[in-house]
Amino acid sequence: MAIHAEAVEILVRKSRFEPEVALGVAEAIEVSINLAQLVTVPVLDARVHELKTEIQALRLEFKTELAAGLGDLRTEMQKLNADRSSEIQKVNANLSTEMQKLNADRSSEIQKVNVNLSTEIQKLNANLSAEIQKVNANLMRWVLLTMLGSTALSMAARALMGMLSN
Repeated sequence: MAIHAEAVEILVRKSRFEPEVALGVAEAIEVSINLAQLVTVPVLDARVHELKTEIQALRLEFKTELAAGLGDLRTEMQKLNADRSSEIQKVNANLSTEMQKLNADRSSEIQKVNVNLSTEIQKLNANLSAEIQKVNANLMRWVLLTMLGSTALSMAARALMGMLSN
């Protein structure tokens, strides 16, 4: 209102308007200024303050959502790690079982081969013993025959010598 009174006074004094005309012009100017919504420094400061407040609220909301998202991500990663560990344990158990089966099969096969080799070696030893006994028997026969032949020749030679000397 103080501006309104000063404007009317200026219009009356300097422009020599009638007080009613000056009052009408001052009101018109005031209405025009109010409708123009001119931005003043305090209004601009208030709007900047509102924007800062909104930005801070959005920033806090974003931080909260980010923290929640990171927490969810950590939880999911822990679940994945647990699942992966469980799967690795299952694979290790299966591998261990398969290795034991393979070792058992290999041991069984080795035992079978050992039994077969042992049997074959025993057969070879028995055959060798029989052959050695046959060779020994033949050798003894030959030695005996040689001794008998030598004794017979010796006796024949003595008898011949005895006949010749007479």
